[in-house]
This record gives sequence, C-alpha cells and structure tokens, in this order.
Amino acid sequence: MDSHTFRSRLAQLMQKSRKALRLYSSMGQMHASHIQGSESAELSDLQVLEWREVNAELLKQLSVALGNPNSRRLIGDVFGIRDRFYGEWRAHESELHTNQQSLVRSAEHGDFVRAAALSKSLIGSKARMQASQAAYQELDELLRQSKVNPPTIELSRESMIEDRSVPITKAKVIPLRQRG
Repeated sequence: MDSHTFRSRLAQLMQKSRKALRLYSSMGQMHASHIQGSESAELSDLQVLEWREVNAELLKQLSVALGNPNSRRLIGDVFGIRDRFYGEWRAHESELHTNQQSLVRSAEHGDFVRAAALSKSLIGSKARMQASQAAYQELDELLRQSKVNPPTIELSRESMIEDRSVPITKAKVIPLRQRG
C-alpha cells in the first residue's frame, strides 16, 4: 500500500471526525437553547457529550499519529489507536452489562433512587460504548481498505538484556527419592 494513499485516507477520516465534532457541538447548543431544564434534554445532552468527548479524543490521537513522518510508525500508531478504542468499547460494554444488572436488582427491590441514578449512569456508559465502537470500526475499516499489515514488534537490545537491578534468587532443588 502506498503511504500517500494511507495518509490521504487518514486525513479523510480526520475530516469526517471534525465534521462529527462540529455536529455534536451544535447539537449540544441547540438542545440547551430549545428545551432548557427538561430532563429529556439533559439526558440527550449527556449522550452528545460522551460522543463528542470520544470523537475529540479520536481526532487528537489521529492528529498526533499523522504528524509522524515515518510511514511504518504511522501505521503502527493507527493500529494502536484502533486497538485502544477496541479495548475501551469492550470495557464500556462490560460496565454497561454490570450496571444494567444492578439497575434490574434495584428496581426489583424498590430502590428507585438508586435505579434512577443507575439509569443516568447507563445512558453515559452506553453512549461511550457506542462512540468507542464507532471509532474502532472506522479505524478498522480504514486499515482494511488500505490493506496494511500490523507492524512487527521489534525488541531493542536494551530490552533483551537482563535487568541487573533485580536480585536473582535461586530455587532450592530438592532431590527426588529414587525407588529401589
């Protein structure tokens, strides 16, 4: 794959991310001016805020990666960013599942104050999960379309040399009895 094409695809993804960021920002402002004080608007704003934050983080990381003149390093950075968003997606998914179970238990026990708090928390968790999943999928699609391979991991000479600052302890060997 031509590194110029990969860079141009990455730049297109950044443009798409900037456009989404502007959209999320305008949605937040629009909700604030139209339905001020509405609980529904507050919860929608929470979703938009989570999407905006994840998108801003994606844009920031892509900007840093694109600043790298080394094409091989750039590809490695993009794989790393993709993997980070995958990890976040799955972590938020797990958190969502756990809190959803807590919500059901709270409702079953009549603890509606806790249920309401968990519901609000779940709105943010689900939005973060969805936004992280979307970022992962965008990056994964970019990498697949570009037909780039993940970089190989190279160990530096220093990392291969044993750390001499840690004392070496030897195990005591107990001989086995021989059967006679």
